[in-house]
Amino acid sequence: ALGGCPDSSDMVGVGDVTLSEEEKMEVEEMVKTLLGEEFAKMDGSDISKMDESDSSPPEALRFPSTMSSFIAGSALIEKDEFTSLLDLGVPVDKGKGTGKADVLMLYNTERSLPYSYKSVVASDGGLTTPSIPAKDALENCESLHVVLTQNPGTTQQCMAIMNHYESYQIARYMRSGNPPSVLIPSEKFRSISRGHMKTGRDNLSPPTAKDILSNFKDLSNYFKHFEDVTAELKPILKRVADDKGTVIVQTCNKGQSELLMNFACSARTRGLEDVLKHVLVFATDLETKELAEGLGLNTFFDEKNLGKMPKTEARAYGDRAFTMMMYAKVVCVQLVNFLGYNLLFQDVDIVWYQNPLTYFYDTDKSGDFDIYFQDDGAHSVRYAPYSANSGFYYVRHNDRTQYLFTTLLYNGDMIKAWDSHQQALVAILTDHASYYGLKVKVLGRDENEFPGGFHYHRRRDYMKKLVKGKEDDAYIFHMSWTHNKDNKLKFFKQMGEWYLNEKCVGKTLGEITEGGAVVTELPLVEPCCLAEPEITCYYSDKPSKTTCNGSPTIDKGGKPFW
Repeated sequence: ALGGCPDSSDMVGVGDVTLSEEEKMEVEEMVKTLLGEEFAKMDGSDISKMDESDSSPPEALRFPSTMSSFIAGSALIEKDEFTSLLDLGVPVDKGKGTGKADVLMLYNTERSLPYSYKSVVASDGGLTTPSIPAKDALENCESLHVVLTQNPGTTQQCMAIMNHYESYQIARYMRSGNPPSVLIPSEKFRSISRGHMKTGRDNLSPPTAKDILSNFKDLSNYFKHFEDVTAELKPILKRVADDKGTVIVQTCNKGQSELLMNFACSARTRGLEDVLKHVLVFATDLETKELAEGLGLNTFFDEKNLGKMPKTEARAYGDRAFTMMMYAKVVCVQLVNFLGYNLLFQDVDIVWYQNPLTYFYDTDKSGDFDIYFQDDGAHSVRYAPYSANSGFYYVRHNDRTQYLFTTLLYNGDMIKAWDSHQQALVAILTDHASYYGLKVKVLGRDENEFPGGFHYHRRRDYMKKLVKGKEDDAYIFHMSWTHNKDNKLKFFKQMGEWYLNEKCVGKTLGEITEGGAVVTELPLVEPCCLAEPEITCYYSDKPSKTTCNGSPTIDKGGKPFW
C-alpha cells in the first residue's frame, strides 16, 4: 500500500458480499476517513513518492478528518448577494470590486450541506473551495453564525478557529510586553481588549473610581426622584404621543437653543407643523423651555435630574459641557421608553425634509427591528460593529429596549470615562444583541434616506443633488461630524437650511419680545421663523446652495465644492 495506506486485503470484499445501499455508504465513509487520516500524516516527500501511474489515487480532502467534527464542507458566496438575503443590521459596505467580495461559508455537519452542490461543497469535493449562489448555500442551514472581521490596522493578523465550548466573543491577542502596550513582534502573545491598538493606545479603558463614584451620585439622585418625575411626566407623554404611541424626544440647553429653534422653524416652513405636535423637548433650563414653547414645542423641565446641566454650548466634542449633556440624553430616552412609549430621539442639529416617522412605520422599507440608527459613518474600532449615531435613532418599546436603556443609565460611568454617549451605547448594543436577541438596524452611509456628516464631508455628488432639491429619498439632514456650534450654523446657512431670523439668535423669550406681554399662543413663530432660508457663503470647499468659490477653504488643501 502507498505511503502506509491500508491494503485492499484489509477492506471489506465488496465484490464478494452483497451490501445494501446504506451499508455501501457506510463503507465508503469509512474508507474516506481512513484515507484522510493517512494523508494527514504524510509530508511533501511522501506525496512525491506516490505512483503517478496509479489510476485511482485517494481523493484529496479540503479539510482533514481531524476537523470533521465541526467542518464538513465550505463554499464561497458573494457578499452583496448574502447581505441582500440576510439583513445583519450593521452597516455593510459593498463588496463587488473591493477585494472583499466573498463570504466564506463553513458547514458544521453533512446535513447542512446544500443539496444541489453537496458533492463540490463537501470537504472531499476537491481542494478548491467552490463559489455557489447564496440562496443555495443557505438552504439547509437551520442556524447560522456570522463572524464579522477585518484587519484593524497594518498588523500581520492571523485568525484561529477552534472546535470548543461555544464563545460569542472574539478573543484578541497581540505580541507585546506584560502588561500589553505597543506591538513587539519578538514578545509572547498577550490578551488585549477589542479597542487595543498596536501603538499601545486602548480606546476602551475601564472607568476609574472617580467615574464610578460620580455615576453613583447621579444614580442616587435619579432613584430618589424617580416616582415624582414619572408622575409628572406620564400625563405629558399621553398628550404628546401620536396614534402609534411614539414621542419625538429632544434635549437642549440655552447654548444650543438656536439649533433647536432652526429645527422648529424649518419644519414649519416645510408644512410639518402637525408632526411637531409630537415633539417633547427635555429642556435643561428655563430659558430653553420658554423658547421651545414659544415655537409650539412641548417641553418637560426635569429640574431634579437635569437642573444642574450647563447652560453654555459645548465648544468642542468631548468637553465638559458636551459630556454633561450626554447624561441628559440618557435620562430623557430612558424615562420615555420605560414608561411604555416608542420614541424617535434626535439631536437639535437636524432639519426635516419629510416626516421621518413614516419611514419607520412602513415595515416594507424599515423591516422588523427593535431599534434603528443613522450610520455615524466613522467605522472605527470605537463604534464597532454598528457605527451607530446616537444623535438620531428610532426605538420600538419592548422588554429588550427597556432593559437596553436602563442598562445604559446604570453604565453612565462609561460615558464619563470615554467622553462619549455614542461609544458607550454601541458597546452595550453589542452585548444586548448577543444576550437578549436585541434587533439592531443601522441605516447605512451608502444609502440616501438619512444623510449626515459623512455625506456632507465625503459624498460630494450626493450633496450636490441634496442642496439643489433633487434628492427625493432624504427624510432628514443631521449636521454631525462638526467641531462646534459655530461651524454648524455656518454650514447650515451655506446649505440653505437656516430658517431662524438673526434677531432671535442667542436671545431669551423676553429679549425677543422686548419684555412685552406674551399674548399669542406661538409668540416666536412670526418674529423668528423665516419664510425663505438665509443663504451665506463661508467656505468654498463645503457644500453650498450657491457657488461660494470666492470664499476661503476650511480644510487644508480643500478643493471647491462647485
